[in-house]
Amino acid sequence: MVLGVASAVPALGLVPAAPADPLVAHCAEWLAIDFESDRLSLRWAALESWLVDECRWFKLSTLERHRLPQAAEMFEIEERLDRLSDEREVRLEALAKLGAQDLHGVASKLAVAARVLLHEGGPTHQLVADAVRVLAAQNCPNCGAPYVTGVERR
Repeated sequence: MVLGVASAVPALGLVPAAPADPLVAHCAEWLAIDFESDRLSLRWAALESWLVDECRWFKLSTLERHRLPQAAEMFEIEERLDRLSDEREVRLEALAKLGAQDLHGVASKLAVAARVLLHEGGPTHQLVADAVRVLAAQNCPNCGAPYVTGVERR
């Protein structure tokens, strides 16, 4: 399934062995930021759940919340997520302006697009995800590397 292309593989797993298109590295960097955001969001959610269950989080004042050690980590994560979100947006705008030079670049751009559309779902995501799935099953005739790696090939 293509959802796994952009969510289950390491970001650098999308980089072909010998990409000629420098766009591939930019896409991998964007994906790495997006994956870090997911990891941090999961940690934040786990901390919040613990604080709700163990510390009655929603009944605490702002001052009481800031005194909890677990909350300090949560607040640090929020700040990091804000910075990552800004960076992801800037990089996405830059990626949109870059033209792909080969199918490795096209596949990388599509993997980013599939990731962006992941939470929206719907027919647009299905179209992009299917294109990534097909490219993931193909090898480059020039370099022999898969256009998209790290996914199950069928």
